[in-house]
Amino acid sequence: MINHNLERYIGIIVGLSILVCIILTIIHDNLRILSLKIFIGDISTTISVVSILCVAFISWAWKWKIFRNWLVPFPCISGKWEGTLVSTFDNEKKEIPITVSISQNFFNVQIRIKTEESTSNSTCASFDIDGNRGLKQLLYSYQNNPKATIRDRSEIHYGTARLEINDDATVLEGEYWTTRKTTGEISIHKI
Repeated sequence: MINHNLERYIGIIVGLSILVCIILTIIHDNLRILSLKIFIGDISTTISVVSILCVAFISWAWKWKIFRNWLVPFPCISGKWEGTLVSTFDNEKKEIPITVSISQNFFNVQIRIKTEESTSNSTCASFDIDGNRGLKQLLYSYQNNPKATIRDRSEIHYGTARLEINDDATVLEGEYWTTRKTTGEISIHKI
């Protein structure tokens, strides 16, 4: 399970708040005047500035390499991917080309896989990153929707996948298993 390290985030937010408040106090020369009205205005401005910084971080700055590992423990894997899957369905074990679209923000990951015959959409996803155990994985559950014309041989089903993430987050490889009692392997690379 991914550990967002809330203590570190709260510490940074409190530190930013104190810094902004001190800067505003110095700008307004509030130390000499000690005006309650100016101090309340400084607090209000501090809350606004820190809120804007938090929204900017959550929206896009979390992707910056400067925050990687010490503040953001998971890689940015958003984008288009392609590769293959090998399924035990019908004991064929043939390689099936797939295209994958991953949408990610600071709090959420969505995975969409397309083949010639079906589309899978994740229902939940998370990272399992633990340096002590040497783990760097993407875990997700999904619903697979085969095209209507093939549902007589391939019904709608659910599954779960566990994909290992390579060091530069450009290759995802692993396995999946389904409610149809099938398993398989997935190997994709970022394009």
